[in-house]
Amino acid sequence: MKVAYYPGCATHGLSKDVDIATKKVAEVLGLELIEVEDWNCCGGGFLDEYNEKAHVALNLRNLSTVERMGMDKMVTPCSVCLQSHRLAAYKYNENKDLRKEVDKKLKEANISYSGKATAEHIVWVLVRDVGLEKIKKAVKKPLAGLRVGAYYGCQMLRPEQIMGFEQSFNPHSMEDLIAATGATPVKFPMATACCGFPLMGSNPKVGLKLAYNVLNSAKSQNADILAHPCSLCHLQLDVTQLKVKNEFNLSWTLPAIYITQLLGLAFGFSAEELGISKLAQEVLRKKGIIQ
Repeated sequence: MKVAYYPGCATHGLSKDVDIATKKVAEVLGLELIEVEDWNCCGGGFLDEYNEKAHVALNLRNLSTVERMGMDKMVTPCSVCLQSHRLAAYKYNENKDLRKEVDKKLKEANISYSGKATAEHIVWVLVRDVGLEKIKKAVKKPLAGLRVGAYYGCQMLRPEQIMGFEQSFNPHSMEDLIAATGATPVKFPMATACCGFPLMGSNPKVGLKLAYNVLNSAKSQNADILAHPCSLCHLQLDVTQLKVKNEFNLSWTLPAIYITQLLGLAFGFSAEELGISKLAQEVLRKKGIIQ
């Protein structure tokens, strides 16, 4: 199965381990990821508020490229990029005045968008298109005994009428993927709360508090590790672990890994091959998942 692949800026930068793990898992499952040609930043989280017209046009530029590539599905591992593209397409379709303005900008750049190409999350494609049974058959090393907090974050689920894959108040895609590895999925109250990443540039104390809320909630349900679906959540919940620990004088950490890193472990890849952090490796070693 071939799909257009939009990695996004973070996944090509500080979250490059997300890109590495996603490509390895896709290859095992026969999912051919063809990177979108000359893709641009989606502007999610800042441009959509600053300049709505420019934001919509930038995202439709990517989707129009997917159409020129002869495809109608663009998959991304980043929830922010997902929401940005789907929100842009929704606004374009629903707001006639905005559509006229965006069409002018696209025409100036010799770009046209037909509406055939849509953005989807890698989690959706794995669950629905690849299928849980095929994923289970690819497991070489079941992660039995590992309790994994199933974290969704806020942007893969909401607004529900735009995301459209599952109920925002009762999702289960992450639990389904975690269970397919042989690990035990752990539900926790803050599983769909914001990780705090958007605030790290303007109000880092509040940003760290939101990260703490998520991690503490999962820890309270005896999770050993957290699995998540977003390149930016990856930066917030993985890279800032020690900052959270210091800020709140904690005696514990709860390492976070991307969902395809978890799948990759079950498929037999090493923690090093998947770019899994040393902090997470310590937990996996204690649980007997890696040596």
